[in-house]
Amino acid sequence: MPPKSFSEKFANLENRDVKHSACVCRRQCNNCKIFLGFFVLSLSLHLVTLFCYLDLRSEVKREILEKNRGDVIPVGSAESRELVPPELQLLDMSYSAIDMQSGVHRSRGLRDSRLAAESMESVVHRVKRSQGGKRPEQDRNGGNGKRKERKKGKKGPPGAPGPPGPPGPAGIPGIPGIPGTNAPGPPGPPGPAGPPGPQGPPGPQGPSGGGERVRLRDYQPAVVHLQGQETTIQVKEEGVLRNWKMISIHHKVFKMHSHSGQLEVLVDGTYFIYSQVYYLNFTDIASYEVMVDKTPFLRCTRSIETGQRKFNTCYTAGVCLLRARQKISIRMVYEDTSISMTNHTTFLGSIRLGEAPSGGHA
Repeated sequence: MPPKSFSEKFANLENRDVKHSACVCRRQCNNCKIFLGFFVLSLSLHLVTLFCYLDLRSEVKREILEKNRGDVIPVGSAESRELVPPELQLLDMSYSAIDMQSGVHRSRGLRDSRLAAESMESVVHRVKRSQGGKRPEQDRNGGNGKRKERKKGKKGPPGAPGPPGPPGPAGIPGIPGIPGTNAPGPPGPPGPAGPPGPQGPPGPQGPSGGGERVRLRDYQPAVVHLQGQETTIQVKEEGVLRNWKMISIHHKVFKMHSHSGQLEVLVDGTYFIYSQVYYLNFTDIASYEVMVDKTPFLRCTRSIETGQRKFNTCYTAGVCLLRARQKISIRMVYEDTSISMTNHTTFLGSIRLGEAPSGGHA
């Protein structure tokens, strides 16, 4: 049994070594693949950089060649003559004079002039390149390279005006204007009055009386009557009755304010004011006032004795001179008074009797 167990342990160790070596080989292969990938990437980047450099270099050379070609001045132009030294200019003039005098030495003069032109072109190119296209002005006597100061002469008199030039071509036609409208203009001033026409037939007979009586007729039968809205209320602090419904009203003379419970008068005049209140369960005394604005005009009071009924009505009426914008209302004198606002028991009304007399006060 012991030898067998030892051999099994040795076999297990060998299997572990084989597995461990296989894992190490796989890791090394993976590292090699990663390194090879980075190497290929770096090489491709170097190639791209080299290609860009060669392309940029060719572009720079092309621009330099084009710039040098543009700087070369053609022979025989005024600028080339200014850049050429005076000795070469005299040499060129001498050759041209010899050619004109003698036709025998024409070929020799042409050849010499070509040589002179080539030398002049090279000198012009060299001078322009060295001095930036500017010809130095040297002093002929000293030759020390100093610039000569040229003095400007005086300005001469203006010349005679030239003859007029030929007429120019015809201009472009302008844009057509906006078309006008056919809208009629403003009316003119009125003309003189015409002659009077013939007399017409007589008209129908008008109503009797003046305009004042017609106006009074609108206000004469002015009546307003207010009743309760079938409820029972208990008077609180202010005491003004508000639960009214209009049975009849003349809207040209009266105006009802439902929110405040006040009846407003719109026309000056003499008014008859009447009112009645139905009390319920009052203790000792119950009283109300008919108010004109904030001033009491009429007052009605009821009291009871022990053992009598605790409900009763109180009616009052009077005539008052009222002005426009004055308001009529009913205010309870004592708080916590119960009132029945049923039909025909609690009401308020007024009748306009006529115009207010002159000097009258409310």
